Amino acid sequence: MTSMLPIIEELADALDDKARARWLLEVPLAVIIRDQVTIHRLLSAAGFHEGLAYFAAEVAALSATRGRDGLAPNTIRMSREYARIGIQIIARGGAEEGAA
Repeated sequence: MTSMLPIIEELADALDDKARARWLLEVPLAVIIRDQVTIHRLLSAAGFHEGLAYFAAEVAALSATRGRDGLAPNTIRMSREYARIGIQIIARGGAEEGAA
């Protein structure tokens, strides 16, 4: 038995980047903030660079000071969306990391 929560164990047990990408897109954002150190460690250990980029963009967006409109700055939001598009492609199996 590990000390990780079951939802984090799902990431730890993911067999490939497609599964990790799906996990990143489906996990509650509160888990990303709460367990960011463990998630970062797991993504790093897997060598999932696109996942790390998406994860960093998501954390930045969730941690950003918001403007009067309640939104993060445009630069943060755009970075998040670009990273999300890349992760969605991987989650669908449309791109493999390092594929030529």
